[in-house]
Amino acid sequence: MTGTSVIWHVRCRPDTSPEDYRHVLDLLAGFTPQVQPLPPLAALARVKGSLRLFGVDAGELAARFRVRALVQTGIDTHIGVADTWATAATASARVGRSGVLHLPDPRAVEHFLAPLPVQALHGIGPAQAGQLQRYGLHTIGALAAMDETVVCRILGGKAGRTLRARARGIDPRGRGPEDARVHL
Repeated sequence: MTGTSVIWHVRCRPDTSPEDYRHVLDLLAGFTPQVQPLPPLAALARVKGSLRLFGVDAGELAARFRVRALVQTGIDTHIGVADTWATAATASARVGRSGVLHLPDPRAVEHFLAPLPVQALHGIGPAQAGQLQRYGLHTIGALAAMDETVVCRILGGKAGRTLRARARGIDPRGRGPEDARVHL
């Protein structure tokens, strides 16, 4: 992780209507032009340029967005903030009472990810999690620490490399909406 970009993964509550989801996307566009919808109820936003404009860090800006969404639209959001979108997505599922989980540096990412069960890693399927657990890899930290060749033997080459990288806070897909290869 280089710290060169800051990604939000924004989740709306499961009972959010399609119209309300669109309101969240419109509100996000007021914070950054780099927004990638992830229907039905999530979005990615790259906010590095917005930090200078608003004069706050990414976690504080996410908290401001969350309050604005609640006040203006009544929509509750959960926001994971990290350097890669897989890590931000994992974080947005575990925000706690504040509604925002900011992982500002590689050490915070490692501290957050390591104790989580492997099935909590964004992008891992139940069958893959089951395979890893059969080999004694029950936490994301254990997956991150395992030799890549072993993980590739368990999950297959590409899947093993990808998921081990994500477990280490690295996302080979890129650093934000402009790299997601899905265009608005």
